[in-house]
Amino acid sequence: MSKIFLILLVTGFAEWANGHHSNDYHFDSDISVTVEGTVRAFRFVSPHARLVLDVVDEDGEIEAWDCELAAAVGLRRRGWTQDIFQPGEEIVIRGFAARRSDTECYFQTAEFSDGRRIAMTDTFDREPQASVRSVTSTFSDPSIPNFSRVWRRARISGGGGGGPRLGGPNPQAWVLSEEGRRALESYDPVLDDPALTCSPVSIRRLWGNNDLTLIEQTGNLVAITHEWMDAVRYVHLNTDGHPVGLENRRLGHSIGWYEGLALVIDTIGFEAGMLAQHPGLPHSDQLHVVERLVLDESGDSFELTMVFEDALYFTDQLTETRMFEVSDEMPQRYNCTH
Repeated sequence: MSKIFLILLVTGFAEWANGHHSNDYHFDSDISVTVEGTVRAFRFVSPHARLVLDVVDEDGEIEAWDCELAAAVGLRRRGWTQDIFQPGEEIVIRGFAARRSDTECYFQTAEFSDGRRIAMTDTFDREPQASVRSVTSTFSDPSIPNFSRVWRRARISGGGGGGPRLGGPNPQAWVLSEEGRRALESYDPVLDDPALTCSPVSIRRLWGNNDLTLIEQTGNLVAITHEWMDAVRYVHLNTDGHPVGLENRRLGHSIGWYEGLALVIDTIGFEAGMLAQHPGLPHSDQLHVVERLVLDESGDSFELTMVFEDALYFTDQLTETRMFEVSDEMPQRYNCTH
C-alpha cells in the first residue's frame, strides 16, 4: 500500500479546527494531508481518540502515522464505538497537518476500500448498550433553588469562532501584574498544557467545555461532578468560612450559600496553575474565585458568572458569564489517557 501525501491551502477544515480549544497549537488547518495505509490500531480514549495507520514510505519501509480525533467521550455520545475502525482495514485518511511531526495529522474523513466514508462530524445510531438513562431531579427542598440535575452549556446561536489561534493575541494578558507576566513568559502552551497530564486545569476550564456536569445537593454539601477529566468538587454549606491552614489543591477549597435563586460558591486554597491553557493565563496560589449560579424560574437553565481575583498575579478582576441548560443524559467516565 502506497502513501499519498498532498499539501494544499484549504479553508474548509478551519471551522472544525477552531472549535477545539487547543487544536491550532498542534495542527495547521491551512495544510491538507491525505494518507493511505492500513489500520494498525484505534485508541478510543479521551481527551483525544487516535487512529494509527501503517503506511509505506518512499523507501518501501513501514512507518506509523498517528491521526488525532475528538475525545472518545463526545464521539461515543454521537454513536461512535471502539470497533468503528478495524485492524487490517485499508483506508484513506484526509485531514490537516501536524505542526511538529511529519507522521501525524488531525482526522477529518476516512474512506474504506469498500466505498464507506466516515467524517468527524458524523452521528450514528447508538447501540442499546450505549444508550444513557434520562436524569430527573430527586431534590425536594422547596426553600432553596434546585440545581440537582445534569447540565450542559447552552447552545447559543451566533457564537464565536472557537478557541485561540497560535500566534494570536492573548486577550486576557492585560490583567497580569509584572509577576504574572513573568509566569506567562515561562509557560509553553504546547508543552506545558496541564491537560497533557490529565489535569482538570482550572474551575474556568471545567465550565468551559461542552461536556456534561452533574450537580447533587444535600443539606450540608453540593457535589459537582464534571465530565471533563472526571473532576469532582465539593461545596461545603452551613459554614462561616474556609478552615485555617488549608492545603493547596488544583481546584481549591469551596464553601457556598444560597441567595434567593442563586447558589454562590467561594473558592480559595489553590495551587499555582493556569486559568486558561491557550495562549495561557497563569494564576498564583492567591487565586480567589466566586461562582454565582442563578437558576431560571423554569428550573431548566441557569446563568453562571465567575469572578477571578489574584492579589499576586492580577491587577484587576476577571469576570465571565456562561449559560447552561438541563440535559437528559448522564456524564460518562472521561478516563483520560495520555
